[in-house]
Amino acid sequence: MKFLICLIASLSVLLPTRSLAQDPAYPAKSIRIVAPFGAGGGGDTSLRLLATQLSRAIGQPVVVENKPGGNGIIGATEVLRSAADGYTLFYGSTTTLAANTSLMKQLPYQPSRDFAPITQVGVFPFLLAVNPSVPANSMAQLIALAKSKPLSFASASHAGLVAGSSFARMAGVEMQHVPYKTAAAALTDLVGGQVSMMFMDVAIGLPMAKAGKIRVLGVTTAARTPLLPDVPAISEALPNYEVVAWTAMTAPAGTPSAIIRRLNTELINALAQPELRAEFGKLGLDIKTRSPEQTAAFLAAETEAWARHVKAAGIAAE
Repeated sequence: MKFLICLIASLSVLLPTRSLAQDPAYPAKSIRIVAPFGAGGGGDTSLRLLATQLSRAIGQPVVVENKPGGNGIIGATEVLRSAADGYTLFYGSTTTLAANTSLMKQLPYQPSRDFAPITQVGVFPFLLAVNPSVPANSMAQLIALAKSKPLSFASASHAGLVAGSSFARMAGVEMQHVPYKTAAAALTDLVGGQVSMMFMDVAIGLPMAKAGKIRVLGVTTAARTPLLPDVPAISEALPNYEVVAWTAMTAPAGTPSAIIRRLNTELINALAQPELRAEFGKLGLDIKTRSPEQTAAFLAAETEAWARHVKAAGIAAE
């Protein structure tokens, strides 16, 4: 009898975990992915492409919901109000999952505590572009111009702010920062001449550059990107300059590990599809996937790295 009681007790502990891991019911309904940025940028475009591929794989709708503003805090807190059941995910970014811990004095969440990492998705370079009226056709000319007259730069995220502030510091110039809620709004003012320059995603910059509405002078990666081999890296004029952004898929902390691993597998498989990789390449996004544990370690390392970036750029916490 004692043996039977122990056996039943053991099964009562093991069965729920096994059932969850093999439960064909998940996902039994649509999945919502919250994006902490506006529509139209590289992060949004990449997420919608990924959501479409993921939906095909799991046989359920995957809905993207944009919640921009507040340095991504609005989107992050929206997710944390949701149940940790795998049906609400967060497409986090450099700002929301790493930089905000140094940029904000009072952050209403802690990335390492409140989000369960699923996988890193990719790395984005930024383009440095100017309004065509700016009399500079190279990084050297732009730096010389910035030393002779005040210039302004737009950003729609703190990653863009760090990119611009680091550029100004390393070039030995002063520039006025003009913040925007969305990349689309910032780009509109760049095209209109309200700001001199902007650090932006490849996805929104290239079409405008091809149309002659902006002029691209450099990329923020350590070396030239294969997508734009004729565009110099800013580091060619400012040695050691490098600022890139990345994205990662997460869920609210407490989401069952079996669901996290199922999503990790499905997302990595989706990102391995040739058609998706080709589309991501057009956005200038370099796909990088990891296990949940590797993603957690990556986020921890990036949080420390961005603390150094923010300090070096002289950005005061808000």
